[in-house]
Amino acid sequence: MDLLSEASSGPRVLAARHISAETSLPEVNNGINTTLLCHSYTLQPDFISYLSVLKTNAWIIIWSCGFVVVLTLCLIYVLTLRSALRYWKDSGISVAIVLAVYPVVAAAALLTTILPRVRILTEAIAQEAVMVAMYHFYLMLIAECGGVNQMIRRSEGSQMETRVLPCCCWPCCILPRPRVQKKSLAWLRYLVLQMPVIQAILYIIILILWTEDMMLYLNSFVYLQPFIAASILSGVWGVIMSVKAAEATGATPKLRFLALQLVLLIVKLQCGFAKVMPELFNIPCVMALHPSVFINMMQNIIMIIEMLFLSIWAWRLYRVPPEKMMDKVQHIVIAVLEDSLSSNEKSKEAEQSSYNINIKHDD
Repeated sequence: MDLLSEASSGPRVLAARHISAETSLPEVNNGINTTLLCHSYTLQPDFISYLSVLKTNAWIIIWSCGFVVVLTLCLIYVLTLRSALRYWKDSGISVAIVLAVYPVVAAAALLTTILPRVRILTEAIAQEAVMVAMYHFYLMLIAECGGVNQMIRRSEGSQMETRVLPCCCWPCCILPRPRVQKKSLAWLRYLVLQMPVIQAILYIIILILWTEDMMLYLNSFVYLQPFIAASILSGVWGVIMSVKAAEATGATPKLRFLALQLVLLIVKLQCGFAKVMPELFNIPCVMALHPSVFINMMQNIIMIIEMLFLSIWAWRLYRVPPEKMMDKVQHIVIAVLEDSLSSNEKSKEAEQSSYNINIKHDD
């Protein structure tokens, strides 16, 4: 009995896994060819199989447009860094690393669209780039406030806000609020510094498991997820406390932190949702690709476009001096004070004139 010829009628029996989908079988039913190629055992096709499935117009358009966007991101990075170094001369290296996260993440996403099997490696690169950028954003905050001593003096003994995201989500959160001093700022620094260190160690373990055996990686990744989440959440908590402490001294880093925080959300939450989507929904094969491969390709294309928009937003944020918003606030406060003083003087003049009139009537 020929399994391949009998598959088109009656009860369907698929061929065994050792039959390669790459071998050309002209007499085989097209539906079986598509099924064998779509539901590949490895889920991540090699480059030759991946290229043969994609139409010529598809991979030319996708890869060429992605390459143009990455080059545009590099150009925007140079322009943004050139403008930012005028105002952040004391923390030029930190600003350069923070702004480099957008082209690095986009380049990693483009590499995944070309070589699907390097997805784990590009995820590690993108996530580590964000973690390192978070730490240098903390260093940039301290430099923007004039250093640790200047930040402590400008805080005037105020307390550090510890009940912020993600700890403020817990109903039983009764964390103490220490004063802004060298000890508390050093504690914040170590809390943020553990992110790139711990994440690098965890992803080295993940890459070792992935290299050894794909099934070993899939079975072990669940047990590593709590450590990854705890490290990221505690580090983000430290950065948000640093932002609140910097705002207490008059700095305005909230929008710049949001532009960096969105990259973290895209790299972690969006990529995580793309991983579980094929398991949650019954998605058919598109272009004879496994659903996870197709969704991963679309997710990386969307990520490249998102990095372009975030890079443009970062250019608008870093091309102006950080004191600009502070000056606006100070001008508003001065204007309000002047208005209040002028209104008080006018009321005093009115009272004086009415008093003079009353005296003349008495005379």
